[in-house]
Amino acid sequence: MNTISNALAIFCFLLMVPPALAQTVDPESWSPTWINPAWERPANMIPDSAISLPGDLTVDQLEQPTLCGGCHNDIFEQWEGGVHANALNDPIFQKVTKLFLSEVGTEGDREDARSCVRCHTPLGHLSRAVETTEADYDRVTLENRSGIFCDFCHSVKSSAGVGNAPFTVSIEEAAEAKKIKWGPRNDAVSPYHGTAFSDLHTKSEMCGMCHDVTHTLNGTPLERTYTEWREGPYNTGDPATTVYCEDCHMRQLPGVPATGSTERPDNPGISGSGGKEREHVYTHYHVGGNTVLPALFEGGEQNVQMAKERLQNCATLEITAPPLPLIWQGATIHVKVNNVGAGHYLPTGLSEVREMWLEVKVKDVLGRILLHSGKVDANGNLDPQTRLFNIQLADSQGNHTFNVAMPDHVLSDNRIPPKGSRTEQFSFLVPLTGILGYTIEAALRYRSAPQSLIDDLFGEETFPLPIIEMASAEAAVKLVD
Repeated sequence: MNTISNALAIFCFLLMVPPALAQTVDPESWSPTWINPAWERPANMIPDSAISLPGDLTVDQLEQPTLCGGCHNDIFEQWEGGVHANALNDPIFQKVTKLFLSEVGTEGDREDARSCVRCHTPLGHLSRAVETTEADYDRVTLENRSGIFCDFCHSVKSSAGVGNAPFTVSIEEAAEAKKIKWGPRNDAVSPYHGTAFSDLHTKSEMCGMCHDVTHTLNGTPLERTYTEWREGPYNTGDPATTVYCEDCHMRQLPGVPATGSTERPDNPGISGSGGKEREHVYTHYHVGGNTVLPALFEGGEQNVQMAKERLQNCATLEITAPPLPLIWQGATIHVKVNNVGAGHYLPTGLSEVREMWLEVKVKDVLGRILLHSGKVDANGNLDPQTRLFNIQLADSQGNHTFNVAMPDHVLSDNRIPPKGSRTEQFSFLVPLTGILGYTIEAALRYRSAPQSLIDDLFGEETFPLPIIEMASAEAAVKLVD
């Protein structure tokens, strides 16, 4: 299997099938994937409720974000350069999805591919403005409503559960023909639109609608960010002490990473022109670990820096080394990776393709390298023996696959749970110079995808993916302390 087929785990947001094979996506058959028990579900998570389907909206029924920005300017500017705003416009995504179906062989896998549009261009999906043909990228007329935008999120009235996007979008009106916008306030007043409190918008279940993804045919878990949080220590079961997704990802500001290992301060101010002074206004950068996509769009530079700050405040390293061994004998060191800041696994999301790894160097007193694991070659590729933290998926025949439409089960998962750790060991031979001692350098690094994928997709126009150092540590073993 070539590099392209191995790299097709980049999550498909838009189906690319020939017109003869195009079909309407049927979310009712695969969404939601499950429903929270009554004692923990938000008030407007309604089991067995009708979800929004393709054809339920027309393009003009949701407002342009620039209109929202007239009153909510700060929030608009935070959103504009981020990954939600550009979910459909990502050129990497566009190139990958054009190749995706060339690797898919069954109707069930095509069905799974069709489900992707529901989260990453919801208005395109619900209005049928984004069809399932290769030419769609050139025909999309949604402007800056092509991704995840203001009026979509705040027109979500309820959900039917968690996973595979079980949202219900409503354009119902309040008094004076004002469309209702749902959000986290029960006392919001707007001269332009109606307002209503949504318990869903204050809880992780809002995020869990799309950030939990399951294969629509066979139930294989593909992304489990919400479930990782729900089953982890940040979800205490008590609303007073639980740290919800919004408490990190909607508190971050430039210079304020707002992770589990940092302060998560309030952001006092007003949500919109003429609004009430609030102790906290949710920020809308929605920053994760993506430093690639924001850099491609005007206004995204700040989002790139914030993604780095988030990555650099979620893990720590510890090195354990034995006393100085005899020469020409083996020595073994241990490097422990601690997830101290992420409310989900590290890495999360599309973990089959993300690259988070340890780079470890051991040097003798003369600076000669005794061990080097996790190095990147001149072409940007990792050593095959690199210690990667990821998920491996397999198809129905047991073959390892990176194609998210094809897996039948999970082969392995060696990622790091929230407030958990993993320890890797490295062995090397101690030469004559090693009797004088040696030093150990360890770094945890992150990249959104393999460099080989980008090279194959873009050819001569390729560009290097940034590698972020998330954490580092050093240690020394000496003859005499």
